Amino acid sequence: MAQDNGTTGVPVELLRPGLYVRELDRPWVETPFLFQGFRIVGGEELEALREYCRIVIIDDERSEAKALEAVRREVVKQGHALAAGASAPAEAQPVQTRRATPKRPSERARRRSVGVLFAETENPDRKRFSTLVQAAAAARGDARAAVSDALQRARDGRMVDVARMDGTVDELVDLVVEDPTASLWLTRMREHDEGMAVHAVNTTVLALTLGAHLGVDRRGLRRLGFGALLHDIGKTTMPRELLERPDELSDDELARLREYPQAGYELAADSGQVHTESLEVVRLHRERWDGRGYPRGLRGEMIPRKALIVGLADAYDTMTSRRPWAEAVAPDKALHELYADAAQEFSVDLVQEFIRCMGIFPVGSVVELDNRARGIVLGARPGGGLWPTILMVRTPDGEPYRKRLLLNLGAEVRRSRDGGPRRIARSIDASASGIDVARLVASEFGLAA
Repeated sequence: MAQDNGTTGVPVELLRPGLYVRELDRPWVETPFLFQGFRIVGGEELEALREYCRIVIIDDERSEAKALEAVRREVVKQGHALAAGASAPAEAQPVQTRRATPKRPSERARRRSVGVLFAETENPDRKRFSTLVQAAAAARGDARAAVSDALQRARDGRMVDVARMDGTVDELVDLVVEDPTASLWLTRMREHDEGMAVHAVNTTVLALTLGAHLGVDRRGLRRLGFGALLHDIGKTTMPRELLERPDELSDDELARLREYPQAGYELAADSGQVHTESLEVVRLHRERWDGRGYPRGLRGEMIPRKALIVGLADAYDTMTSRRPWAEAVAPDKALHELYADAAQEFSVDLVQEFIRCMGIFPVGSVVELDNRARGIVLGARPGGGLWPTILMVRTPDGEPYRKRLLLNLGAEVRRSRDGGPRRIARSIDASASGIDVARLVASEFGLAA
């Protein structure tokens, strides 16, 4: 059964969590999997593999030993005849080499952080979600006010109000630990003023969500959140035209702009009340895995983990926001871009965990189902990235729903084994579809428009 290149061919019915799928028996582009190589985490990935493939190639070294041994015993028991040394499918593409070995999130942390609101019910509780969205909106408003105050104080040469920031961070941590779905949803509510304060709050929510997913404890989340809220404070020392210029900067201008993380570190440190880990986030969030970041050109595991997390959250929110020099990228497209550059930017493992945390179709994505109905991704239960919960907004005929239902595709997967549940056929551009995500959030969940 073991092949010459340290791999094993396994029939899909024998797959189990802990195995690392290296190659498929069909092209990756014909499947819903984002990763060209991934570890099986839960039941949803098993369901998809069994639907799309007959045999997959398992990487022995990157699979968990217990899972690999169990599947080998099962192969022998059931008498599967697998040819040793079989070649991989011609269409399969090479897997990126792992560059880091981060701590895997525990199942408890995963269930806590990715969202249990939509775990079982086909049509989830709208009232409960509305309550969470409203609480998240209030916390978001407080956080934006606190960050705006900190930025203004920095511009005026005054000390940052650390006590006010403290309360804001605690509030955001509480919301994310309970369930991050509502807070993530609000990061998609693009405001007319896409300033630094809005970006700082969005980055903080994203960083806290990833941190909780990875099993960071509450104290660590507070330090992570504090650094994320202040990560751009050094930009208050930069000329505004450098920050907003759409054309390419000169070498001197670029060198000047790259001074902002160190300037932010000094501004935050002057208060004498910001923890060292948070200060390092502010100073090092622009460092990159391949050593081409700044201000110190650190590489790999020399970069503090929390700084990488905030750097990744910062990059994702920037990509999915309208900028003076570029239009916003759709959430799922942003994840694809981040994954393509993962080995250079933030490490393959960290980006993979971010995608598992966010879901292949992130919160706020506009999607079309296989019956041509359209909706907005609201969130997913743990391991349910391929089958999220969707706010349905357009019928298969293109008409608005009179009553917008919340549809949990994951619950349909478990309920409908024979006839087949609804599936996401594709993601679509929100602006081209005429679906105003922010307006729908406001109207559906009781927020001010």
